[in-house]
Order: sequence, then C-alpha cells, then structure tokens
Amino acid sequence: MKKDKLEQFVRENAGGFNTLDPPVMAWDVIERELPVARKSNIRKLWPYTWKVAAAVLIFASAWMLNDYVDQNGKRQTAGERKESTANPALNELQDAEAYYTSQISSKQTELAAFATEHPEIMEDLKKEFIEMDKKKAALNSDLAESNADEKVIEAIIMSYRMKLEILDDILLELRRSDGDRTDERPADKEL
Repeated sequence: MKKDKLEQFVRENAGGFNTLDPPVMAWDVIERELPVARKSNIRKLWPYTWKVAAAVLIFASAWMLNDYVDQNGKRQTAGERKESTANPALNELQDAEAYYTSQISSKQTELAAFATEHPEIMEDLKKEFIEMDKKKAALNSDLAESNADEKVIEAIIMSYRMKLEILDDILLELRRSDGDRTDERPADKEL
C-alpha cells in the first residue's frame, strides 16, 4: 500500500518535478569539488617502453640462441665420445696425431735455424711433405669409409713416423755438417 501512495503522489506531481532547474552556480561548485584530473604519464613512458621491450627481446633471443648452441655442442660432444669409446683404435690415433704433430712442429722449428744456410733443403722438404700430406688425406678418407680399420690407422700413424724420421735425419746431417765446420775453423786459426 505504501507503494501505491508513493506512485500516486509522483503521478500527481510529475509536472512540478520537471519545472525545477538547478541554480547556475551549482555546477561550478560541483566541478571545483571533483578531484583534479592528472595528465597521463603513459605518453611520456611510451618511447621508453618500446626500448625496454626491444632490449628484453634481444636479451631473450641471445639467451635462447646460447642455450641452443650449448645443447647442440653437448650432443655433438656426446656423439664424439660414443664414437671414440666405441673404437679404442680411434683414441690411439688421436693420441698419436697429437704427439707426432707436436714433435714434427718442434723439429721444424729447430730446422728453421738451418734454413738460412740451406734453403734448397727446405724447399725439397716442403715438396716432400706436401706429397705426404696428400697421401695422408687419402688415408683419412679411407678411414671414414672403412669405419676405423686398424690397417688404415696404422698407415696414418706410419706417415707421421716417416715425417718425424725424415726431419730427424735432416737435422742430424745438418748438425754433422755444422759440427765439421766448427772443427775446421779452430784448425784454420792455428795455422
């Protein structure tokens, strides 16, 4: 019932409600009481946001690339370990190659001291080593095709031994010839 009385009152006085206008100064007072709208900092941050996003993207890409390369390297190393442990002859070949390469390098360095006095020997030696390297490359090709055949591995090791033996023989001869010259010089001084 109370609702009906309220409805009836609103219907009877509806025309009186619509005629009332708020005072002109009321809106000015309301606007002053509203909080001050702040300028948005989004526009100021927008250029920095792009820069930060680009830096994060570059960093993440570099990180992922590094992880990818590391994972492939680990897989490859693991595969090499499987191959080398599967055939101990390959381990022996790798060890022999490391040993003979270091020995040959030191002998060549020692031989370089005699190179100024005997350039023709150095030229012949270079030609001989080039031929030996071609034969060793063919042996390495055979090694890959033959699944690490013992005979091929022995032939590769033998080529290193031959190089080292040639260098030792040349050095021995050059030392002898140099020793003969030093023996002759004091004799010349005595005369």
